Amino acid sequence: MLKRKMTDRPLAVSGLISYRARGRYGWVMIGAVDDVDALSEAYRSSDSVSVGSLEVWDGQRYVPV
Repeated sequence: MLKRKMTDRPLAVSGLISYRARGRYGWVMIGAVDDVDALSEAYRSSDSVSVGSLEVWDGQRYVPV
């Protein structure tokens, strides 16, 4: 059985969309209502986050925004 990394799973609470963004020290896991909200939340955790590093959970995996 393959064990998936925590950062490869959706972690947002019910009602929010799971996002992740590549930060300086690894993935920043985010729960947000939309792409703009996700980017805003990512900036709170890391100043090295960019739009190009933002990914959203599509139901099976994370894909670029």
